[in-house]
Amino acid sequence: MEARVYKTRLPVRLAVGFAGVLWTAVLVVLLLTPGAEAHAILGAAAFVAFFAGFTFVYVRTSITVTAEGIVASSPLRGRRPVPFQDIVEIVVEDGLVGRVYAVFTRGGLVHFTSLFARHRELFELLRERAELVPRAR
Repeated sequence: MEARVYKTRLPVRLAVGFAGVLWTAVLVVLLLTPGAEAHAILGAAAFVAFFAGFTFVYVRTSITVTAEGIVASSPLRGRRPVPFQDIVEIVVEDGLVGRVYAVFTRGGLVHFTSLFARHRELFELLRERAELVPRAR
């Protein structure tokens, strides 16, 4: 089996990156404007930090499915390989911002959301490879 990589949807990554560039431009304009208020500059800087942070997270977050298992990559936890036999359960929750998939493993939690491209395919693939049986609630 060829490895499949699942990442945050490209339009989401592009939109967040574009918003960061836009707020950076606003910040530069404010810094170059004589008499610009400090709270406006701080607000723009906060938006730059927010969008830069999320751009970094979205670009560095992925789940790669290999023949042996998955490799979950995130900026805070690095790369974590998880064999399929270590996947214990997958819990799916629908919320206000979309669907969240919590993959419980013997080594800890791996999660992804409906912001991932082909998230349903990833869920079905994990369920199949980990040989998990759906249960009624």
